[in-house]
Amino acid sequence: MSELISESQNDSYATTVGTSALVLVVGAGMNHSGSSIASVGWTIELPRVVSVHNSHGSQVLYVGWGSDVSTSNGLPIPAGESRKFRLSYLDEMWAIASGADTVALVSVAHGKGAPPPFDVLSLSPALWLDASDTSTITESGGAVSQWDDKSGNDNNLTQGTASQRPTTGTDTVNGLNVIHYDGNDSLLTPDISFTGLTMIAVFRHSSQNFMLLGTSLSFVYAGVGESGSSSTILSFNFSTVSFRFDGTPFSGTTRDDLYNELASSTKVVTLETDKTATVGLQPFSFTSDVFRPVGDIAEVIVVDGTLTAQQISDTESYLADKWGITI
Repeated sequence: MSELISESQNDSYATTVGTSALVLVVGAGMNHSGSSIASVGWTIELPRVVSVHNSHGSQVLYVGWGSDVSTSNGLPIPAGESRKFRLSYLDEMWAIASGADTVALVSVAHGKGAPPPFDVLSLSPALWLDASDTSTITESGGAVSQWDDKSGNDNNLTQGTASQRPTTGTDTVNGLNVIHYDGNDSLLTPDISFTGLTMIAVFRHSSQNFMLLGTSLSFVYAGVGESGSSSTILSFNFSTVSFRFDGTPFSGTTRDDLYNELASSTKVVTLETDKTATVGLQPFSFTSDVFRPVGDIAEVIVVDGTLTAQQISDTESYLADKWGITI
């Protein structure tokens, strides 16, 4: 039987991770043994907070939830940086290094209290949309004419054409309200000026081709998912763009690859670009219906500029926990 965890007890240790996967920490439900593994008692049901620090000067540490973790599917922790995770009763956390042996500093907080809630406003977002907060949604008969920005910047999304309004109150993710798009819908912000942009969002795709981020300009867009397309033009006039799905970097090259990454699933989507522009934004939509999907938007956070790896990880974890997504 697993041990009783006191409120103040922590487990901390250091271990060397090489190019073969190594277990870092497991929940008590795994019936584990081994002195190098920090334990989690089953007498407290709240998830434990696990901090992993990569102390190497140049190598990347990759963390995942099983022995199959690799440098292509693991969550990257850059040299000298840390990430926090939530470990539940039956979870296993494994790691692998990109090259030379890397010392991972692992700390498991066992306190009975839940960790402090993530504060989206700490990111100073330019735009924050949260469909679970129905007070931010203006609708008539379920048709959404305005979705208010919670960032404090009044970058509210609007749609003046009745036939192109998405709906609210019909679909949910993890029991929370989402905004449903029927394949012909879109909402647009007023012009937003940014120097580099980071978007982290939760999208659910049901069918049809999609655009992860459209703008008020038909020739400025990012993240084309097009089934069967071999085109490698995933973005246009958006400079350098990178994507992550559920915390894992996108490694595909074609529009079909991007489509299949999200097809018929709900994921935490991260988009980063160094583009400088002043445009209106259309999350998960486009200026024409050619890349307007059938699907749902749960939450969208857009930051002017770049975020640190830790901030991105924390934001992805916040969204995953809230919307019931495993990353």
